[in-house]
Amino acid sequence: MLNIFSYWYNFFKELRLLYKYRKAALSLKKELESEGLRVDNLGRIYTVINLKEELLAQPELMQQSYVLGQLGPLTNILMKYGMADSSFPEIQKIEGSASYLIILWPERDYVNLSGFFANVALTTIVGCIAWLAFKYVPWAWVIATVQQLAA
Repeated sequence: MLNIFSYWYNFFKELRLLYKYRKAALSLKKELESEGLRVDNLGRIYTVINLKEELLAQPELMQQSYVLGQLGPLTNILMKYGMADSSFPEIQKIEGSASYLIILWPERDYVNLSGFFANVALTTIVGCIAWLAFKYVPWAWVIATVQQLAA
């Protein structure tokens, strides 16, 4: 039961962080684009990292470690604007090319559709059970019992 309430607290906290991140990314859109980064309407920051030719024959693990090494300059740019601590990279290989797509955005554990609808349903069920309990349970005997125990 406690998870219902902690979910909503974390949901709104995370939603606020996403809103602030989006607002900051959109306000810095021109500056970020001058650094080679793109920003979409949700506030996600994108870039593409191309692999060197000598890495093409290497295993994918080596390629990903190279890509992670190239994130240093991106982190410096985000640090300049105070967004590095909330930016988490999603790394996706672009099929048919020697490039990786990097998407920087805050981590989202609670802001997702499935979790939202599941918790709306669970909160509604708990609320209905509580409402029915207060409406139909005769509470007079509970109050009398508590008064007798206190006396």
